[in-house]
Amino acid sequence: MKKRLWPSVLLVSASLGLLFVWAGPANAQVVSPLQAGHYAPTLQNIRDMASPPSGLFFLWYNANFSTDTYVDRDGNEFESINLSQIFPRLPDIDVDVDVSGFTTVPAVFWASDFEILGGAKYMVGTSLSYVSADATILTERPGIIDTLVTREVTGTNSGFGDLFVAPLGLSWGMEKVDLTLFYGFYAPTGRYETGASDNLGMGYWTHQFQGYGYFYPVPSKATALMLGLTYERNGTIEDADVKPGPRFTLEWGASQFLSETFEVGIHGGHNWQVGDDTGEDVWWDPAVHDKKSIIAFSASFWPWKERVMLNGKYALDYGARQRFQNRSFILNALFVTNVLSGRP
Repeated sequence: MKKRLWPSVLLVSASLGLLFVWAGPANAQVVSPLQAGHYAPTLQNIRDMASPPSGLFFLWYNANFSTDTYVDRDGNEFESINLSQIFPRLPDIDVDVDVSGFTTVPAVFWASDFEILGGAKYMVGTSLSYVSADATILTERPGIIDTLVTREVTGTNSGFGDLFVAPLGLSWGMEKVDLTLFYGFYAPTGRYETGASDNLGMGYWTHQFQGYGYFYPVPSKATALMLGLTYERNGTIEDADVKPGPRFTLEWGASQFLSETFEVGIHGGHNWQVGDDTGEDVWWDPAVHDKKSIIAFSASFWPWKERVMLNGKYALDYGARQRFQNRSFILNALFVTNVLSGRP
């Protein structure tokens, strides 16, 4: 009943690049202050990082997301651009944002049939995301003679994001506890250009280090309690002297099989920027660190016992600072191939 994967990408920030050009310096070739990191907590299934059986696995993550809320550094919903702070004679502009989209992440993963370092299985994997997003920005400002001047900007953005590779994973499976360690990196393969409003990649390399622990209160392992830690160390953005600050994610989850083929769960995540953005091109206040929390409710069904799993999930962001607050519907699939397993 133990299934697993590694995390992958979920991005929408580039679709709203125009917002930050308005809010930032006059030069349009600026880096967005919205550097939310590569890792997306709760996208994967709760038991994806538990100690696996040996063999080759195919996984497919799909998320439909939407948001109409950007939360500023003080926890307030972003509703206007205060041009009067730049030049007193300019009017303030009211802003409404509506973003929706879809991301699909196919992935492949292999766990060895041999054990090293006191019984750990060796694991490798890779994934690549495809993202499609629709954005609408509606602005209103006072006109002459008590009228409003309204402008609507819409756009669609789609393509492949950054590549994730996990060359090293180790997992120890014990009677009541599983422990899994992973190292992976994100390569900036997605489309990126500093100042562009149609970016799909982050434009920088990220090294990712993870540790997950599972506790099984009953011998059948029908109940699982999960705690996970993820640390992201980021490189410098292409064509810009900006190095986004490191990030830390704490995840937790509880999974319960109600039968041999049906599972329910609750999954949460807390994502923080834990270091300053650095570089000559950082025009925002680097002491302001973003954060966001997520809670998700899931149900899984095995139409082919121990071979094929379908997982549905609803996720909701809360407690955001300098981030978008998303609502997501997620549908994941897992196929256990029984290939390269070392078994007959």
